[in-house]
Amino acid sequence: MDYDVFNTLRAYLYISKNLKIKDWIVKHKHIEYICTVCTGAYILGETGLLDGKKATTHHLALKILQEKYPEIRVLSEHKVVHDGNIISSGRVSSGINMALYLVE
Repeated sequence: MDYDVFNTLRAYLYISKNLKIKDWIVKHKHIEYICTVCTGAYILGETGLLDGKKATTHHLALKILQEKYPEIRVLSEHKVVHDGNIISSGRVSSGINMALYLVE
């Protein structure tokens, strides 16, 4: 695995094993918005909340997200993707775009 891709997935690899975090997210799945930045999309992928939805993630992790969660329609050409109550964004800098999108 490419070192840069591994670094972008490091948080996911750690948090994906934490059932308390995943359960907390699922418990709150009906809130107005669930937002994810960068590889946080993998955590939502683990919960199943992105199944059948469109999402994006860090550009180095797009292919891996699609392979690991084939039920997600991964969009590579968007910095911010809004589907239902879930908003995902690419790199950390795309989180700024997402924040501005939310304020609009």
